[in-house]
Amino acid sequence: MSAPLVSVIIPCHNYGCYVGEAIDSILGQTYPNWEVLVIDDGSSDDTRSIVEKYCKLDSRISYQYQDKQGVSVARNAGFARAAGEYIQLLDADDLLAKRKFEVQLELFNKYPLGALVYGDAYAFNHQIKAGAREFTKFTLRNPPISGGGTTMAMHMVYDNIFLISSPLFKKTMLEKLVGFNKSITAFEDWDFWYRAILVGEEFIYDNSQGTEFFVRAHGNNTTLNRHKMWKSKIEARSAIMALLASMIKEKKSVQLDLQAIWNRHDSLCYEELAKYNMLYGNIINGIRDTIRCSFKGEKPLRIWYDSAYWLKERLLGRS
Repeated sequence: MSAPLVSVIIPCHNYGCYVGEAIDSILGQTYPNWEVLVIDDGSSDDTRSIVEKYCKLDSRISYQYQDKQGVSVARNAGFARAAGEYIQLLDADDLLAKRKFEVQLELFNKYPLGALVYGDAYAFNHQIKAGAREFTKFTLRNPPISGGGTTMAMHMVYDNIFLISSPLFKKTMLEKLVGFNKSITAFEDWDFWYRAILVGEEFIYDNSQGTEFFVRAHGNNTTLNRHKMWKSKIEARSAIMALLASMIKEKKSVQLDLQAIWNRHDSLCYEELAKYNMLYGNIINGIRDTIRCSFKGEKPLRIWYDSAYWLKERLLGRS
C-alpha cells in the first residue's frame, strides 16, 4: 500500500520573518510524503522571495500569490489545490512536532471511523532564540475529548477545543464542508470544525508524544484584540445558528438533537451580545440582551452581574 499524501496549507500575510521556520518544521517531518502549499494573501514584505527559495530547494513546496482577501479565502485556495488524502493546516508563524504526520497517520489506522485526530498545543515566545525556547501547554475553556454527535456539539458550544493546527483531518471531511466561511473574520475555524460535527463527523483526541503543535505568542496575534474577537465570535455563532435553523426546518436526517443544540447557542448568543453591547455597542440593546439571556440562560443572576461589570468598565474608560 502506498503512503498517503498529506497536504499542508500555509496561508501567509506579511509573515516573511516567520514562514521559513514554519516550512522547516515540515521539512523536518519523519514522514516524507507531503506537499506544502503556501498561499500568500497579498503580502508586501519578503514572503515571496523567502518561499520561492524553498520551492527551488524542494519540489514538494509550492507558492501561490493572491490579492489580500483574508485567511479563509487563502485556506480555501489551498484546499482547491490540495492533492492529499489528508489535510494539515498551519499558520505561517507556527510549528509542528517532527513526528506529527507519522504518529497521527498511525492513529487513523487505530481509529478508522475518525475524520480528524488532534493532540495538544504548546505556546512559545517568539523573542527567545530557538535553542532556549520554553514551551507552555496551551489550555482552552473546555477540555479535549473524543466523539461526535450531540455530545460533541454541546461540548464545543462555547468555543474551540483545539487550535487550528492541532488536527490532521481526512480530505473526505473537507469535501462535505466546502471550505471555510469567508464572511467570518475570526473564529472561522470554530465554524469549520462545528459544521463537521453537524454533518456527523467524529473527532479523536490522542496526545501521544509527537503529535504536538507549537503556537507562537507575539503582539500580532489576533487573539489579543478583544473588541474584534468578541464581535467575530458573535458573527461565527450567528452563522452556526443559521445553519442549525436551516437543518431543523429541512428536517435533516442526522443523529443529533438539533433543537437542543440551537437552544443552547441561542442563550449564549444573547449573553455574548449583552457583554459586547455593554462594553462597546448600544447600552439599551445590551440591557435588552441581558433581559433575554436571564430568561434563557442557565444562571440568570450571573448575566446581570456580568453586564453591570462590563458597563462599569466602559464608564471607567477601560474598553
